[in-house]
Amino acid sequence: MEKVTENPNSETKHLPPPNHQMDADDEDENVKQLKECSSLYLSLQDCLVDSNRDWKPCQKR
Repeated sequence: MEKVTENPNSETKHLPPPNHQMDADDEDENVKQLKECSSLYLSLQDCLVDSNRDWKPCQKR
């Protein structure tokens, strides 16, 4: 059998997360710091996901 060797000069390329994803993570951390308001904000976000970004049904919650 042949022994497969890895090329030590080859670099493992790790792609950074998309810029907007990093922004969203930062914003979420900021919102979590607001405690009481964060639960309202996060429930709105859940509703928007469930309603395909239609905010009208979310007003009733």
